[in-house]
Amino acid sequence: MDGVLVVNKPKGLTSTRVVEKVRKRLRTKVGHTGTLDPIATGVLLLTVGRATRFSWIFTGLEKGYRVRGVLGVITDTYDLEGEVLERREVKVSCKDVENVLERFKGEIEQIPPPYSAKKVEGKRAYRLARKGIKPQLKPISVKVYDIKLVRCQLPEFEIYVKVSSGTYVRSLINDIGMELSSGAVVKDLTRESVGPFKLGEAIDLDELLSSEDPWRFVIPIDKALGFLPKVSLDYFNGKKVLNGNPVLVGEELPEGYVRIYIDETFVGVGSHRSGVLKPERLLIPEGLPQP
Repeated sequence: MDGVLVVNKPKGLTSTRVVEKVRKRLRTKVGHTGTLDPIATGVLLLTVGRATRFSWIFTGLEKGYRVRGVLGVITDTYDLEGEVLERREVKVSCKDVENVLERFKGEIEQIPPPYSAKKVEGKRAYRLARKGIKPQLKPISVKVYDIKLVRCQLPEFEIYVKVSSGTYVRSLINDIGMELSSGAVVKDLTRESVGPFKLGEAIDLDELLSSEDPWRFVIPIDKALGFLPKVSLDYFNGKKVLNGNPVLVGEELPEGYVRIYIDETFVGVGSHRSGVLKPERLLIPEGLPQP
């Protein structure tokens, strides 16, 4: 089966390690669609089999996090597991924290953490940092769709934040701390959602690995892509698409990525612009007549 697994990643494991464990259990190709720090828990989307061809779509989905931060501490990793560089007195109120959060709504620029997978001249930043080399990281533009204070008992505070793909939550907490002149680090981080996929539907990794039938947790790829509009083609136009050619479908179809079906058989994803459907990734199932 080609599809998606919604896994609840446990604390302490890297995303790569989770992939390795699931790959060994399923004995097939497995990939992830967005790294979670070892300190983090929560939704980790894994693509299984030929569904790895569609990873870029899931990677681009917005993400929701619940984050517990601690004011008054600055570390080299922007979380409590790093080396403490400085401690500062916390001279702010919960209202101050709430007010500062408003400054981070919308499109912002942030610098990735020194200990991150961001590449600097072809090398991972964390590899340079581990060697004592300060990586020269450039600011990136990200979007914060929603951010709100959930709980506050200083020096600890907890926020919920929904952000665009590529946002570094550790950098966000660090920047919030700097705005408050106290510094801040991540204590706990849970990814609660990736696009339409919620933590409540995620399977615990241990349960998945110990299941007699782990495949029952795999969501078929066309169902997993259900957040994309659907377009059904007749065999004549479907044959053109399978050959990699664009077809006319009419402008009433929403612009952007769509799921492509020939009759009721899912065959891949295309992009729609101004009435023209262009195939992007194809997944021709067994039994479908070949072009």
